[in-house]
Amino acid sequence: MLGAELKRLRDDNTVIADLINELEERLEQPLPPEPPFQVMSDVIALQDRVYEMARMVGGRKRAIRDRILQQALAADFPSLEDKM
Repeated sequence: MLGAELKRLRDDNTVIADLINELEERLEQPLPPEPPFQVMSDVIALQDRVYEMARMVGGRKRAIRDRILQQALAADFPSLEDKM
C-alpha cells in the first residue's frame, strides 16, 4: 500500500516538473506585438495547475507521513490481548 502511494507521489512530482518546464518555455518565447493578454492568461493557467498539483503532492505526503506514524505507534504499543 505504501509503495503505491510513493509511486503516485513520484508521478505527481514528475507532472509538476513537466508543468514547470512548459511554463518556462512559454515565458522564454517572444511576446506577440499585440497586448499579451492571451499569453498572460496561459501563463496564469499553467501556474494555477502547478500550484494545484503541488497542493495534491503535499496532501499525499502528509497522508504517507501519517500512515508511517500510525504504524510506528502501533508497533510501540502492544495490544491488550498480549497483556492479558
